[in-house]
Amino acid sequence: MRHTIVFLLFLASVAAYGQDVTVSVYTQSSWPPGSFVPVTVEISKGDLTGFTRFFQDLPQGFEAESVENSGGDFYFDGNQVNIVWVNMDEGDPVRAWYIVRADESLTGSFRLGGRFDYVINGRERRSAEANIILIKLDREAEVEDFSVPERTDEPVKKIQTDTETKIETNADDGKESKIEFRVQISLASQRLSKDELEKRIGCPLRHDIKILKVGNMYKYQSGSFSKYDVASEYLDELKKGGVKDVFIVAFRGEGQISVDMARSLTE
Repeated sequence: MRHTIVFLLFLASVAAYGQDVTVSVYTQSSWPPGSFVPVTVEISKGDLTGFTRFFQDLPQGFEAESVENSGGDFYFDGNQVNIVWVNMDEGDPVRAWYIVRADESLTGSFRLGGRFDYVINGRERRSAEANIILIKLDREAEVEDFSVPERTDEPVKKIQTDTETKIETNADDGKESKIEFRVQISLASQRLSKDELEKRIGCPLRHDIKILKVGNMYKYQSGSFSKYDVASEYLDELKKGGVKDVFIVAFRGEGQISVDMARSLTE
Protein backbone atom coordinates (compact mmCIF):
# COMPACT_ATOMS: atom_id res chain seq x y z
CA MET A 1 0.00 0.00 0.00
CA ARG A 2 2.80 2.37 0.92
CA HIS A 3 4.58 1.74 -2.37
CA THR A 4 1.31 2.35 -4.24
CA ILE A 5 0.85 5.74 -2.54
CA VAL A 6 4.43 6.76 -3.34
CA PHE A 7 3.96 5.72 -6.97
CA LEU A 8 0.71 7.70 -7.24
CA LEU A 9 2.40 10.78 -5.77
CA PHE A 10 5.17 10.39 -8.34
CA LEU A 11 2.61 10.22 -11.15
CA ALA A 12 0.89 13.33 -9.80
CA SER A 13 4.21 15.17 -9.80
CA VAL A 14 4.90 14.11 -13.39
CA ALA A 15 1.42 15.19 -14.44
CA ALA A 16 1.88 18.58 -12.82
CA TYR A 17 4.97 19.30 -14.91
CA GLY A 18 4.34 16.97 -17.81
CA GLN A 19 2.48 19.50 -19.91
CA ASP A 20 4.34 20.89 -22.90
CA VAL A 21 6.06 24.23 -22.59
CA THR A 22 5.92 26.04 -25.93
CA VAL A 23 7.61 29.22 -27.13
CA SER A 24 6.32 31.27 -30.06
CA VAL A 25 8.05 34.22 -31.73
CA TYR A 26 5.96 36.68 -33.74
CA THR A 27 7.16 39.44 -36.06
CA GLN A 28 6.76 40.60 -39.64
CA SER A 29 8.62 38.63 -42.30
CA SER A 30 10.20 41.69 -44.00
CA TRP A 31 12.26 44.21 -42.04
CA PRO A 32 13.38 47.62 -43.30
CA PRO A 33 17.09 48.08 -42.42
CA GLY A 34 17.69 51.09 -40.20
CA SER A 35 14.24 50.94 -38.52
CA PHE A 36 13.15 49.31 -35.26
CA VAL A 37 10.75 46.40 -35.73
CA PRO A 38 8.67 44.92 -32.87
CA VAL A 39 9.16 41.29 -31.84
CA THR A 40 6.77 39.39 -29.56
CA VAL A 41 7.67 36.27 -27.57
CA GLU A 42 4.83 34.21 -26.10
CA ILE A 43 5.60 31.45 -23.60
CA SER A 44 2.86 28.94 -22.79
CA LYS A 45 4.05 27.31 -19.59
CA GLY A 46 1.04 26.17 -17.58
CA ASP A 47 1.72 26.54 -13.84
CA LEU A 48 5.51 26.69 -14.24
CA THR A 49 7.15 29.33 -12.02
CA GLY A 50 10.64 29.98 -10.67
CA PHE A 51 13.86 30.77 -12.54
CA THR A 52 13.57 30.86 -16.35
CA ARG A 53 15.45 32.41 -19.27
CA PHE A 54 14.72 33.19 -22.91
CA PHE A 55 17.54 33.96 -25.30
CA GLN A 56 17.77 34.70 -29.00
CA ASP A 57 20.84 35.15 -31.20
CA LEU A 58 20.91 37.98 -33.73
CA PRO A 59 23.38 38.51 -36.60
CA GLN A 60 26.21 41.03 -36.43
CA GLY A 61 25.04 44.59 -37.03
CA PHE A 62 21.76 44.28 -35.11
CA GLU A 63 20.64 46.00 -31.91
CA ALA A 64 17.69 45.35 -29.59
CA GLU A 65 15.86 47.37 -26.94
CA SER A 66 13.36 46.30 -24.30
CA VAL A 67 9.68 47.22 -24.48
CA GLU A 68 7.93 45.06 -21.84
CA ASN A 69 9.11 41.83 -20.21
CA SER A 70 6.36 40.74 -17.80
CA GLY A 71 8.60 41.09 -14.77
CA GLY A 72 11.77 39.75 -16.42
CA ASP A 73 15.15 41.44 -16.78
CA PHE A 74 16.15 42.29 -20.36
CA TYR A 75 19.70 42.72 -21.60
CA PHE A 76 21.34 42.64 -25.02
CA ASP A 77 24.95 41.51 -25.10
CA GLY A 78 27.15 39.93 -27.75
CA ASN A 79 24.35 40.02 -30.36
CA GLN A 80 22.14 37.99 -28.03
CA VAL A 81 18.75 38.98 -26.60
CA ASN A 82 18.31 37.71 -23.02
CA ILE A 83 15.23 37.90 -20.81
CA VAL A 84 15.68 36.40 -17.34
CA TRP A 85 12.92 35.77 -14.82
CA VAL A 86 14.20 35.08 -11.31
CA ASN A 87 10.68 34.07 -10.33
CA MET A 88 8.33 33.94 -13.32
CA ASP A 89 4.73 35.03 -12.74
CA GLU A 90 2.01 32.42 -12.36
CA GLY A 91 -0.02 33.81 -15.27
CA ASP A 92 -0.16 31.88 -18.54
CA PRO A 93 0.85 32.63 -21.20
CA VAL A 94 3.69 35.04 -20.46
CA ARG A 95 4.53 37.58 -23.16
CA ALA A 96 7.56 39.76 -23.76
CA TRP A 97 8.09 42.50 -26.33
CA TYR A 98 11.19 44.21 -27.66
CA ILE A 99 12.27 46.08 -30.78
CA VAL A 100 15.13 45.12 -33.09
CA ARG A 101 16.95 47.19 -35.69
CA ALA A 102 19.26 45.99 -38.45
CA ASP A 103 22.00 48.37 -39.55
CA GLU A 104 20.85 50.25 -42.64
CA SER A 105 23.82 48.90 -44.62
CA LEU A 106 22.74 45.24 -44.21
CA THR A 107 21.04 43.16 -46.89
CA GLY A 108 19.89 39.57 -47.32
CA SER A 109 17.92 37.26 -45.04
CA PHE A 110 18.34 35.59 -41.65
CA ARG A 111 16.55 33.14 -39.38
CA LEU A 112 14.99 34.32 -36.13
CA GLY A 113 14.28 31.77 -33.41
CA GLY A 114 15.14 31.43 -29.74
CA ARG A 115 15.20 29.07 -26.75
CA PHE A 116 13.48 29.04 -23.36
CA ASP A 117 15.32 27.38 -20.45
CA TYR A 118 13.54 26.48 -17.23
CA VAL A 119 13.99 24.42 -14.08
CA ILE A 120 11.57 21.86 -12.63
CA ASN A 121 11.49 21.10 -8.92
CA GLY A 122 14.54 23.29 -8.44
CA ARG A 123 16.93 20.79 -10.00
CA GLU A 124 15.91 19.42 -13.43
CA ARG A 125 16.83 21.67 -16.36
CA ARG A 126 14.73 21.64 -19.51
CA SER A 127 14.52 23.68 -22.72
CA ALA A 128 11.92 24.56 -25.34
CA GLU A 129 12.89 25.74 -28.81
CA ALA A 130 10.97 28.58 -30.44
CA ASN A 131 9.65 28.49 -33.99
CA ILE A 132 11.96 29.76 -36.73
CA ILE A 133 10.99 32.77 -38.85
CA LEU A 134 12.84 33.61 -42.06
CA ILE A 135 13.30 37.39 -42.10
CA LYS A 136 14.09 39.29 -45.29
CA LEU A 137 15.81 42.67 -45.08
CA ASP A 138 13.90 44.80 -47.54
CA ARG A 139 14.42 48.55 -47.99
CA GLU A 140 10.89 48.84 -49.40
CA ALA A 141 9.28 47.21 -46.36
CA GLU A 142 7.33 49.23 -43.78
CA VAL A 143 7.12 48.68 -40.05
CA GLU A 144 3.78 47.11 -39.14
CA ASP A 145 1.80 48.26 -36.11
CA PHE A 146 1.71 46.13 -32.97
CA SER A 147 -0.33 46.48 -29.77
CA VAL A 148 2.12 46.00 -26.93
CA PRO A 149 2.62 47.04 -23.30
CA GLU A 150 4.72 49.93 -22.12
CA ARG A 151 8.42 49.61 -21.34
CA THR A 152 10.77 51.49 -19.05
CA ASP A 153 12.32 54.62 -20.56
CA GLU A 154 14.36 57.53 -19.28
CA PRO A 155 12.40 60.09 -17.22
CA VAL A 156 9.76 61.95 -19.21
CA LYS A 157 8.25 65.42 -19.25
CA LYS A 158 4.47 65.64 -19.64
CA ILE A 159 2.89 68.36 -21.78
CA GLN A 160 -0.90 68.63 -21.47
CA THR A 161 -3.00 69.41 -24.54
CA ASP A 162 -6.76 69.54 -25.06
CA THR A 163 -7.12 65.95 -26.25
CA GLU A 164 -3.92 64.18 -25.33
CA THR A 165 -0.83 64.20 -23.16
CA LYS A 166 2.36 64.11 -25.17
CA ILE A 167 5.47 62.66 -23.55
CA GLU A 168 8.92 63.99 -24.38
CA THR A 169 12.19 62.61 -23.08
CA ASN A 170 13.81 64.66 -20.36
CA ALA A 171 17.04 63.93 -18.55
CA ASP A 172 15.92 65.80 -15.40
CA ASP A 173 15.06 63.58 -12.45
CA GLY A 174 11.36 63.30 -11.66
CA LYS A 175 10.41 64.95 -8.38
CA GLU A 176 7.10 63.18 -7.90
CA SER A 177 6.91 59.72 -6.38
CA LYS A 178 3.20 58.97 -6.58
CA ILE A 179 2.07 55.60 -7.93
CA GLU A 180 0.22 55.72 -11.23
CA PHE A 181 -1.42 52.97 -13.29
CA ARG A 182 -2.06 53.37 -17.01
CA VAL A 183 -3.39 51.18 -19.81
CA GLN A 184 -1.10 50.58 -22.76
CA ILE A 185 -3.17 50.72 -25.96
CA SER A 186 -0.90 50.32 -28.96
CA LEU A 187 2.51 50.60 -30.58
CA ALA A 188 2.36 52.18 -34.03
CA SER A 189 4.76 53.36 -36.72
CA GLN A 190 2.78 56.59 -37.19
CA ARG A 191 1.95 59.45 -34.84
CA LEU A 192 -1.81 59.48 -34.29
CA SER A 193 -4.19 61.93 -32.66
CA LYS A 194 -6.71 60.63 -30.14
CA ASP A 195 -9.44 60.59 -32.79
CA GLU A 196 -7.23 58.69 -35.23
CA LEU A 197 -6.27 56.18 -32.54
CA GLU A 198 -9.93 55.60 -31.63
CA LYS A 199 -10.76 54.94 -35.29
CA ARG A 200 -7.85 52.52 -35.60
CA ILE A 201 -8.77 50.45 -32.52
CA GLY A 202 -12.53 50.81 -33.15
CA CYS A 203 -13.29 51.93 -29.61
CA PRO A 204 -13.73 55.30 -27.87
CA LEU A 205 -11.27 56.24 -25.11
CA ARG A 206 -12.74 57.90 -22.01
CA HIS A 207 -9.34 59.20 -20.91
CA ASP A 208 -6.58 61.28 -22.50
CA ILE A 209 -3.79 59.51 -24.34
CA LYS A 210 -0.07 59.79 -23.70
CA ILE A 211 2.37 59.39 -26.59
CA LEU A 212 6.00 58.31 -26.30
CA LYS A 213 8.35 57.97 -29.27
CA VAL A 214 10.86 55.11 -29.11
CA GLY A 215 13.13 54.79 -32.12
CA ASN A 216 10.82 55.06 -35.12
CA MET A 217 7.78 53.81 -33.16
CA TYR A 218 5.07 55.61 -31.18
CA LYS A 219 3.61 54.12 -28.02
CA TYR A 220 0.12 55.03 -26.77
CA GLN A 221 -1.22 54.88 -23.21
CA SER A 222 -4.55 55.96 -21.80
CA GLY A 223 -5.66 56.94 -18.30
CA SER A 224 -3.95 57.80 -15.05
CA PHE A 225 -5.16 55.89 -11.99
CA SER A 226 -3.99 55.77 -8.40
CA LYS A 227 -5.62 52.37 -7.81
CA TYR A 228 -5.04 49.13 -9.70
CA ASP A 229 -8.71 48.11 -9.45
CA VAL A 230 -9.83 51.27 -11.26
CA ALA A 231 -7.26 50.70 -14.02
CA SER A 232 -8.41 47.08 -14.26
CA GLU A 233 -12.02 48.20 -14.76
CA TYR A 234 -10.90 50.47 -17.60
CA LEU A 235 -8.88 47.60 -19.08
CA ASP A 236 -11.95 45.33 -19.02
CA GLU A 237 -14.01 48.09 -20.64
CA LEU A 238 -11.54 48.35 -23.53
CA LYS A 239 -11.40 44.57 -23.98
CA LYS A 240 -15.19 44.39 -24.10
CA GLY A 241 -15.03 47.14 -26.72
CA GLY A 242 -12.92 44.84 -28.91
CA VAL A 243 -9.46 46.28 -28.22
CA LYS A 244 -6.91 43.46 -28.17
CA ASP A 245 -3.54 43.15 -26.45
CA VAL A 246 -4.10 45.97 -23.96
CA PHE A 247 -2.24 45.83 -20.66
CA ILE A 248 -1.84 47.71 -17.39
CA VAL A 249 1.51 49.40 -16.72
CA ALA A 250 2.65 51.22 -13.60
CA PHE A 251 4.82 54.23 -12.78
CA ARG A 252 6.34 55.64 -9.62
CA GLY A 253 6.78 59.32 -10.29
CA GLU A 254 8.09 59.39 -13.86
CA GLY A 255 9.84 56.01 -13.82
CA GLN A 256 8.16 52.74 -14.74
CA ILE A 257 7.99 49.98 -12.14
CA SER A 258 6.45 46.53 -12.19
CA VAL A 259 2.69 46.29 -11.71
CA ASP A 260 3.22 43.88 -8.80
CA MET A 261 5.44 46.40 -7.01
CA ALA A 262 2.97 49.21 -7.64
CA ARG A 263 0.13 47.11 -6.23
CA SER A 264 2.15 46.25 -3.12
CA LEU A 265 2.71 49.97 -2.53
CA THR A 266 -0.95 50.93 -2.94
CA GLU A 267 -2.92 48.01 -1.48
